[in-house]
Amino acid sequence: MNPTSLLLPINQPPPVTTFRSQFLNPTPLRLTPKFYLKRRIQSTVLSSSSVQDKPTSVNPDVFGGKKELSPIQSLVDAMSPPIRIASSALIFAGAIAAGYGLGLRFGGSRNAGVGGAIAFGAAGAGAAYALNSCAPEVAAINLHNYVADFENPAALNKEDIEAIANKYGVSKQNEAFNAELRDIYCRYVSAVLPASTEELRGDEVDTIIKFKNALGIDDPDAADMHMEIGRRIFRQRLEMGDRDGDMEQRRAFQKLIYVSTLVFGEASAFLLPWKRVFKVTDAQVDVAVRDNAQRLYASKLKSVGRDIDVNQLISLREAQLAYRLSDELAHEMFKEHARNLVEEIISTAVGILKSRTRATEPTRVIEELDKVLSYNNLLISLTNHADASRFAPGTGPVSLVGGEYDGDRKMDDLKLLYRAYVTDSLSSGRMEEDKKQKGMPWYTVQAGSK
Repeated sequence: MNPTSLLLPINQPPPVTTFRSQFLNPTPLRLTPKFYLKRRIQSTVLSSSSVQDKPTSVNPDVFGGKKELSPIQSLVDAMSPPIRIASSALIFAGAIAAGYGLGLRFGGSRNAGVGGAIAFGAAGAGAAYALNSCAPEVAAINLHNYVADFENPAALNKEDIEAIANKYGVSKQNEAFNAELRDIYCRYVSAVLPASTEELRGDEVDTIIKFKNALGIDDPDAADMHMEIGRRIFRQRLEMGDRDGDMEQRRAFQKLIYVSTLVFGEASAFLLPWKRVFKVTDAQVDVAVRDNAQRLYASKLKSVGRDIDVNQLISLREAQLAYRLSDELAHEMFKEHARNLVEEIISTAVGILKSRTRATEPTRVIEELDKVLSYNNLLISLTNHADASRFAPGTGPVSLVGGEYDGDRKMDDLKLLYRAYVTDSLSSGRMEEDKKQKGMPWYTVQAGSK
């Protein structure tokens, strides 16, 4: 099955796959009082801010239940690295001394004592090695339990993660400890990404970056986990084997590509080998980024009404850049959104004009048209604002070109509205000054073009 079909148009039939990751097995942990205290303080601070920001939340259960320590691991857990090393030396020395004494006592010769020392020394060395070799595993278990016990994983502290490694004298690059870091990160990213049937919220990238930095995982290791999630999605398609399931997994894969690309930025080109692993072309990656960016920006535009202000325009521009949406597409989307707002009012005005109850119809129609003019004039005035360079692309007068009323069938409706507007403007026998100033630039241009 060809992985590139993950990014094919939705109406094409699916490919399939299945996967198991060595990094997706749960792991438990025990915390010192210092960690517990710090965690409670951090969770309190973050929970108070999250009420306002409402960031993407992850249930701690995603990391699995706590892990239990074996008897020897519990012993190591209670020792500091210097004490553990000293204890290992004492075990080795004590074993040699005990072996020599027993050999001398029961063998009756010095050679027997040396033989006993060698035998017991080997056993002591094995015990000392076992004591030290399980330290990375103990550190990994404590790391897992620390994260799993966190009420809000997003509030992790990098210093505490490093303190766990230092406590047991292990490097974060140690195989066991690093494998746990990778597993935790993989689980978190999987939980942050929305289900295949849900859209991105827009804060996933920032949430993942913060967690990655707090965890202290290196970018290459983190990128490997993004690819691992991709393998899981691809193989799940094979297991599901139906068209609807294939469509959902394809959407999930596109969202993974988009979020991953933004998480690693320019480095994603060599950290995320989509082409080599999944046979996905650069063009397909660009499409996944573009489509998801458009959906996020469209969602952002929904909150913008006719009372748009400077702050909203700046916020839209910031969101556009964060989503990595091109200026050209952002310009078109803003223009379309503004046109849709105007078309809603025009449709309302047309409905009033054509209604059978004509008692208050002229006044109501003019009120609706004034809404259009006020909105259009507001957008025009904003183009002359001092911060206009920081505004969302597309800010400017509304155009009906390309919309519902850009056609011969709807032109008669626009003519009726224009006639009603002119009639009202001349109702006193002369064109009122405020009507001259307002004008209907968007309409006259559209009517003239037809």
